Amino acid sequence: MLSFYIREKIKNRTGIMCSIQIQGMARIIFPVQNMTISPKDWDNGRMLTGKGRQENGRLQDRLNKLRTDLESFVDEYYHLNRKYPNKIAVTTFLKSEKSVSTYFSKNEKVKIDELFNRIILRRLNSKELTKGKRFSDQSISLFNSTFKAIKRFQVHKGRKFFYVEEFKSKQLIEEFEIFMTNDLNMMINTIANKMKTLKSFLQIAWSDGIIDYNPFKKHGIIIYTEETDSVVFTRDEMIALEELDLSSNPFHEKIRDQYLIYLWSGIRKGDLKNLISVINPHTKKFVFRTGKTGEISEIPAFDTLIKIAEKYNYNFPEPVHDTVVLKEIKGICKLIPSMNITVEKKYTKGGQNKRDLLQKYQRIVIHTARRSLATVLDQNGLEHTQIMKITGHKKLLTLQKYIKSGTDINKMLEIGKKIRNG
Repeated sequence: MLSFYIREKIKNRTGIMCSIQIQGMARIIFPVQNMTISPKDWDNGRMLTGKGRQENGRLQDRLNKLRTDLESFVDEYYHLNRKYPNKIAVTTFLKSEKSVSTYFSKNEKVKIDELFNRIILRRLNSKELTKGKRFSDQSISLFNSTFKAIKRFQVHKGRKFFYVEEFKSKQLIEEFEIFMTNDLNMMINTIANKMKTLKSFLQIAWSDGIIDYNPFKKHGIIIYTEETDSVVFTRDEMIALEELDLSSNPFHEKIRDQYLIYLWSGIRKGDLKNLISVINPHTKKFVFRTGKTGEISEIPAFDTLIKIAEKYNYNFPEPVHDTVVLKEIKGICKLIPSMNITVEKKYTKGGQNKRDLLQKYQRIVIHTARRSLATVLDQNGLEHTQIMKITGHKKLLTLQKYIKSGTDINKMLEIGKKIRNG
């Protein structure tokens, strides 16, 4: 069932691999940590030992102990879970550096508060990364807000704390979702974000051996979301924003210019500094790698971008924080007549359909700029694959959700006349 072999037979030093083969399961293979040997000291799955090979004997003792520990782990895991461990479970056990008996000890239950605190602290201090990068402040904030919702749920249930083990219950998870809906009066997408955080943290609890399965996967719990109801700038509104005379208010002028960069580049707000660092007068496009997906983004040198760059002599001022931009851009857009029309916002909150009537400028957010450019480019005939090169989207489906198709009333009326007149 368990065997060792070496990676390379021709190198001076090579690593030792461990293989676990369980009937009916994919073979589990991983390197033995901190152990390299000379291939000449290896024969038929073990170290050559004997006179003059004392170091080899010590290495073989380590391999023997590893074999015993892993075989005991597999047996105990099966005894407790009625299934054999996968590679994640095996490597998690090895990383724990615990004995089998300690690893499977049931004497100490972990509180859900402790699990959240442990994971948040690990990610905050960069001891745990996401795709090789630090977790963003926004992600940490989302984790904390989920934690706060769980603490309020504990009070609602008359509990000082829950154990992680209790969240294996599908009923308890559904009660938490209902509490966020009815008592906290949250929007459906806000609830979805918190449920996703809970799901990922329970996955870590499973990987760490705290629970024996992730209840979201075992019970097939569905996390519901809804399409966001958003607005976009029209071509005329993009031009109108650029032509606003804000010279009497330099602060607003600076914010307007920053928003125009968003509007004419389609970048995510986190990529603003990446873009302005590559804007120059000598190329037709500005190329950088996006922070979120790592995709290459190619921004055409649109006239508006060049105009703003020349205005600041290609020495852009320090960007204004997005929370300030978000607050001020609404008032700036209010100066555009068409932005004062009434638009509807539909959403689900507290489990009920809601409908708000707002002025269009009130619906403007930072991300509106990104959606707007994609929509205007689409309306003017640019292929979706080319738009993706600008926005840095990986999937066509995601881009299509961004594009808001408007109603071509003139064309509809023209077709209506043809139908009526034969």
